[in-house]
Amino acid sequence: MLKLLIPTDFSDSALKAAEYGLGMAAALKGEVLLFHATGLPMIQSTEDVELLASRDLERMENEQLARVKHQMKQLHPEVIVAVNSTTGFAVEEIKNACTENHIDLVVMGTKGAGGLKEVLVGSNTGSLIHSTDCPVLAVPEEAVFRGLKHIVFATNMLKDDIQSIRNIIRLFGAMQPKITLLHIEDGHQRDAEAAVTNWFRTEVLPAVNYASLEIEVIPETDIIKTLHTFLDDKKADMLVTATRKRNLIERIFDRSITRKLVYHTHIPLLALHTHSTKGEMVL
Repeated sequence: MLKLLIPTDFSDSALKAAEYGLGMAAALKGEVLLFHATGLPMIQSTEDVELLASRDLERMENEQLARVKHQMKQLHPEVIVAVNSTTGFAVEEIKNACTENHIDLVVMGTKGAGGLKEVLVGSNTGSLIHSTDCPVLAVPEEAVFRGLKHIVFATNMLKDDIQSIRNIIRLFGAMQPKITLLHIEDGHQRDAEAAVTNWFRTEVLPAVNYASLEIEVIPETDIIKTLHTFLDDKKADMLVTATRKRNLIERIFDRSITRKLVYHTHIPLLALHTHSTKGEMVL
């Protein structure tokens, strides 16, 4: 049974992500740990006042956490929802909770038009993505869970991409989504389509037992618009990338045009951790 950790700071984006994660848990017959990290007190005063302020804050936030759990149980009473709160820095506390509770997936919210920007630049979600071994699903505020029929995994044909594909199937295979491996060609391959097809047939298919698996290649010309068009045309429910040095999404974000296009995506982004640092390609 998959275990999902859903952190919340009680903001609208966090509550939307909680609803999304709860729907996913229901579809996967998984369990949910609703988690909140109370901020460290910043009062410059006596120890007694600090202790009182900390206890009051903890009490109020635990009450909020209980209310969110009640709302979630009303939506999907069949899902087991546990709660946990700690005091400390959010990212570190989430990482600790993942380890202690054997979490399979963290579901976190991002806000509005800044969604993917916040994921990759400086937010708690972005910090967690780059510092934990646990997969992190970043959910834009407007996303609503309606099942997973089509997942797109952005691949650079790296050796550990095959393990990433296995991880996608382990997490979501029970919903039997179509999984498209998408390679965005930057012009380095003379015959990119042939190279990608060869990799898919000789490396991927023998190693991955999954019926609804396909691969596509699109050119890097106007890459952001092309990516958006591809995701929309394919009615993708989720975009997946692996976190490693100079991964696909990081390359895309080097381009100023992303501020106009990619930040407005409505598709959840799943970041899978990989230990690859050299980005060694199989070709």
